[in-house]
Amino acid sequence: MASKNKNKTLKISRETLGTLTLIKNQILSNFDKLMDENEIDEVIQSGYLNKELIPYAYIFAPAGEENQKIAKNAQFSQTLLLECEEKIVGEIIVTNNFRFKGYWKFFSIFEADASSSPNDELVGSFCISGLIKIYEDKIALIKNKIQTLKKELNLKKVTSLMLCANPFHRVHERLIRLTIDKADFLIIFLLRSTRENRLNHALRKKTIEYFINNFLPKDKVLLIDLENTTLFSAHKNPELECIAAYNFGANKIIIGQNHGSIGMFFDDNQAHTIIDKIRKNFDIEILVMPEYVYCNECKTIVSVKTCPHGQHHHIKYHSPTIRTLLLNGVLPPPILMRKEISSIILSDLFPNRFENLQQIYDEIFPNAGILETHTYEDFYKELAKLYQTGSLT
Repeated sequence: MASKNKNKTLKISRETLGTLTLIKNQILSNFDKLMDENEIDEVIQSGYLNKELIPYAYIFAPAGEENQKIAKNAQFSQTLLLECEEKIVGEIIVTNNFRFKGYWKFFSIFEADASSSPNDELVGSFCISGLIKIYEDKIALIKNKIQTLKKELNLKKVTSLMLCANPFHRVHERLIRLTIDKADFLIIFLLRSTRENRLNHALRKKTIEYFINNFLPKDKVLLIDLENTTLFSAHKNPELECIAAYNFGANKIIIGQNHGSIGMFFDDNQAHTIIDKIRKNFDIEILVMPEYVYCNECKTIVSVKTCPHGQHHHIKYHSPTIRTLLLNGVLPPPILMRKEISSIILSDLFPNRFENLQQIYDEIFPNAGILETHTYEDFYKELAKLYQTGSLT
């Protein structure tokens, strides 16, 4: 690993590091470098590079006065270090530097995340093209692991599912189980969320890991944590989701019918969606799942396409509403969320809610007469059981 040299060190954000890592590992395309002017223009004009569909150009214009000084003076074959959160995380070997052109601002992969709009300040900034090296490359390890599993287990049907799990509720469980039933292996991508009033990433990861470890065959599921990129947040880039899933090794991806930005466009007077574009360019099956609800008549979770009963019988799984209950300390009914998942979330959100948790626990819930110490998770699990007691309701 190269030593730190302040004059030749670019300071970057976690999001930028995440995007560079995806580019380096050919997750967004087979092209694994920062693009030069000609490559950028080809992608913008045609949507393709080397006959491969690439929705966004890899235009690297590092923000900040010091970063721009380095970019302006960068020389061919020079090594520039990358610093993220006061740690050297990689390097770029420069092949060229050039100015950011105004018509590029809607096409940069570094501006494609759902949390930002095109940045006018980029116009005229200095860009760098070159080779990327990431020192602690977790994505490379994951990609190699999937390829090894595919060979060792002779996996033919590898399906992917991208979730924010904000929060993880019963419909997520249903989708996962339906997917595993028809696949040799399932890759679950946990997406970084940029929504307000969101549950933090570590907590959402904990809930999915709990579900996988306790209620799924672990040899058929792999969780990939995409915590360092917002490219897939709020499902605003379905093209990138499908391409990423394909390049991780999946040959099928599940998306919802209300998936953001699927959209429609016309080509040769024929209506198409982005999904059609992906199917044409990649050997990946895209399955669009219908909306799922709980029906009071069917007494189970059903698809709105197969349920004959009206909306007045349907309980919807609206994530922002369920999240509002949790953030206000309300235990969601088990029909919406598994009690173990609710307990994990509420015990994290309200770690010191009661002055004497043990006393409350002992005075409400049945016990075997043995003194035991209980956690907040234990408390919420037992409370959920009482809500399900039906003889007095």
